[in-house]
Amino acid sequence: MLPASRADGKAFDPKLALAAASIGIGLASIAWLLDFTRYPYALARQHVFEYYLRTQDVAGSALLLAVVAAALVPALQRPALALVSRLGRNPWPFALAVFVLLAAGTLLVQHNHALTQDDYQALFQSRVFAAGRLAGQYPPDMLDFLIPFNYRDRFVVASSATGQVASNYWPGFSAILAPFSLVGAPWACNPLLAALSLVLIGRLAARLAGAEEAGGWAMLLAAASPQFTASAITYFSMSAHLAANLAFAWLLLDPSPRRLLLAGLVGSVALVLHQPVPHLLFAAPWAVWLALQPGGRRKFLLLAAGYAPLVLVAGFGWALFIRRLQSASLWMAPYPEDGNLLHSLANFVWLWQMKLGWAFRLPHEYLLKLRLAELVRLWAWAAAGLPLLAAAGWWIARRNVPARLLGLSFVCTGLGYLFVVYQQGHGWGARYYHSAWGALPVLGAMVLARKETAPSLRGYVAAAAIGSLLFATALRAWQIREDVGGQLARRPPLLADARQVVFIPFDFHNYTADLVQNDPFLRSPVITLLSQGSLADAELMRRRYPGAKLVVNDRRGQIWQLP
Repeated sequence: MLPASRADGKAFDPKLALAAASIGIGLASIAWLLDFTRYPYALARQHVFEYYLRTQDVAGSALLLAVVAAALVPALQRPALALVSRLGRNPWPFALAVFVLLAAGTLLVQHNHALTQDDYQALFQSRVFAAGRLAGQYPPDMLDFLIPFNYRDRFVVASSATGQVASNYWPGFSAILAPFSLVGAPWACNPLLAALSLVLIGRLAARLAGAEEAGGWAMLLAAASPQFTASAITYFSMSAHLAANLAFAWLLLDPSPRRLLLAGLVGSVALVLHQPVPHLLFAAPWAVWLALQPGGRRKFLLLAAGYAPLVLVAGFGWALFIRRLQSASLWMAPYPEDGNLLHSLANFVWLWQMKLGWAFRLPHEYLLKLRLAELVRLWAWAAAGLPLLAAAGWWIARRNVPARLLGLSFVCTGLGYLFVVYQQGHGWGARYYHSAWGALPVLGAMVLARKETAPSLRGYVAAAAIGSLLFATALRAWQIREDVGGQLARRPPLLADARQVVFIPFDFHNYTADLVQNDPFLRSPVITLLSQGSLADAELMRRRYPGAKLVVNDRRGQIWQLP
C-alpha cells in the first residue's frame, strides 16, 4: 500500500509523522522534567515524586528517543511483524511467558519487597485473612514500636486497648492476595493478574476491531510498556484494578441481563480493591451509556444489583469494622462511643465527610503541574509512541461505541484526579492512570488493524514496540532494582538463620518508617521495630525479650539476637 497523498501532491508517510511527533514530545518532556525538578539543583528522596522524575524519567525519555530512531531501520521491522501475527492467533503461550518473567521480576528486580505503606498494607491484610482473621494482633504496649506514628489511622488502624490491627484500606485486593499468602507465594498474584489482563487486552482489541490481528498488536503494545510490567512486580493493587476494569468492559460489550449482573459483580470487586475512586471514574461513561439506552433503567438496575452485595459487605461493612476498631483513638468525633447505633452511624458519616474534604479540592497551579508530570510519566513508561497511537485510534474508532467508551474511561480518570489533592509519590509509571491504562493498547491496535493503514507504519510500530520491550524494560528493571535495593540497604544487615529484633531509626527524608514491616501476629523470626531512642529500645528488650543480645549497632539501627 502506498503512503497517502497530501493535497499538494507530495507523499505523506505516517511512519515519519509518528516518529517526528514522538521525538518532539520526547525532547519537550525532557526539557519540562528538568525545569519542573529545578535542575541542576539536587533533589532529596524526601520529595520522592520529583526525585523519580529526575532520576528515572529523564533517562527513560532519552532512551525512547533512541528507540524511535532505531525503529526506522527496515531490517528490524520484519521479525517484529511476524511476532504480532503469532500473538493474534494464540495469545496464551505469550501470556504464560509474561507471567513467569513477571514473577521472576517480583523476586529479583523488586526484591519481593513492598516499598511503601500502600502496598505493604495489602500484603499485611492478606496475611491476616490467610490466618482466618479480620485483624492482626500486636501486644498493646508495643504499638508505638510496631506502627510508625505518622502512619497510624492513616494507613493502619490499631486498638490501644486490645492490640488488634487492620489495614485502613478497603479489603478487596487483600482478599484476592490472601490465597497466595496462604501458600507462601504472594509474589505470584500480580504477575498472574497482569497475564490475565494481557489476554483481556488482546480479546477486547480483536473484538472491537473485528480482526484477530488487532489482539496481537494490543498484547505487544501492552507488554512493551514498562508501565504495565513494572506495576505487576509490586504489591500495589493497580494490576488488580486494571484486570477488573477490563473484565467489566468486556462483559458490557453484550449487555444481556446475565452479563449485566456479572459486570456489576466484577465492578464491585474493583470498587472495594483498596478505595473506590479508580473504578468509579472508569465505570462512569459505561453507566451513563447504559442508562441512556432503550430499557436503560432496567439495565442500570441490573448492573447496580450486581454491585450491591459485595459493596455493602466488603465496602461499607469493612469501613464500619475499621471505625469500631479505631473508636478509642477518634477523640474528636461528634458523639461518644456509647454503644448507641445512631451515634456510631453518625460518627461514621462524619468521618467520611472529613476524609472526602481532605482528599478533594478544586485544582490549583501546583496540582495541575503534578498532573502534567504524571502525563509525562505516562509517556515515558509506555511503548514508544503509544499514547499518540491511542489518541489516533480513539479518533478513528469514534463511531465504535465500546472503543469510544474505553477512551472516555481513560479521559475521565485523568480529569477526575485533577480534583484529588494527593500525588502518587512512590510507584512506577503513572500509577493513577493504571486502572484505565488498558485503553491505550486497545485503541492503538485499532489503528494498526485497519486495512487502510500503511504497511510502513505497521512495520515501524512493531519495531518500536520490540525495541521498547527489550531496552526500555531493561532500563526500568535496572532502575527499580537499584532504587529498592538502596532502600533496603538503609536497614542494618539481617542475621542469617536467627531470631532477631531490628530497630530502625526514624528518617523522614528517606522513608525508613516504610521498612517497619512485620507479620500481623509476629510469627516471623525477624521483628522490625521503629526505634523510640536507645533507652526506650533497651527497656523494651529487657521487658519483652530477656536474654536478647545486642549484636549490631550502627547508624542504620540495631539488631538484637533472640535466644
